[in-house]
Amino acid sequence: MLAKLQTGFRPREERITVLIPSRMRVGSAWADVVIHNVSSRGLMGGSDSPPAPGSYIEIRRGTIVIVGRVMWGKGRFFGVRTQDRISVKALIDEPRLASRPQAVKEDARGDRRAENRLAHEARMARSIERSRAFSSMFQYVGIVLTIIAAVGLGGSILYGALSEKVDTVTQALEGK
Repeated sequence: MLAKLQTGFRPREERITVLIPSRMRVGSAWADVVIHNVSSRGLMGGSDSPPAPGSYIEIRRGTIVIVGRVMWGKGRFFGVRTQDRISVKALIDEPRLASRPQAVKEDARGDRRAENRLAHEARMARSIERSRAFSSMFQYVGIVLTIIAAVGLGGSILYGALSEKVDTVTQALEGK
C-alpha cells in the first residue's frame, strides 16, 4: 500500500542536523539566524525575525553565501530552497568572519527575550564548534597513538623471532 502511495515521488534527501550561527539578509535588513539542518539543496533556519514564505534571502557564514527562497515558515523556523547546491562539509568547516554587517534596529517593541534566546543559541553553536574541534584533535591523537603502539608491538615480535634465529646460527658457528 505504501509503495503505491509513494509511486512517482522522489525519496526525501537526508538532512544533516547542525547548529551554525550565521547572518541573514532579507531585502536590506540583516538579522541573526541559526541554521538547524542542511541538505544539498536547502536548509532549515531559526530566527527571531523569520522571513515570509516566498521571499528571497541571502545567508552568510564566513565567506560562504547562500541565496535561496523561503518555502515555508512556522514560528521562528523557516525552510529555504537554495539557488545552488550547498556543500555541507564546507558550511560546517567554514570559520566565522572577524566582523559582520551591522544589524539595523527596526522595531524595539519586539519580544524582549529575543536577544537572550539568540545569544544563547550563538553560545551553544560556539560550544558545539569547540567540541567538534576537540573531538577531531582527540581522534587524530588516538589514531596516531594506536599506530605507534601497533608498530612497537610488530617490531617487538619481529625482533623476538629474528633474534631466536640469529642465536641459533651464532651457536652453530661457535660449535656449541
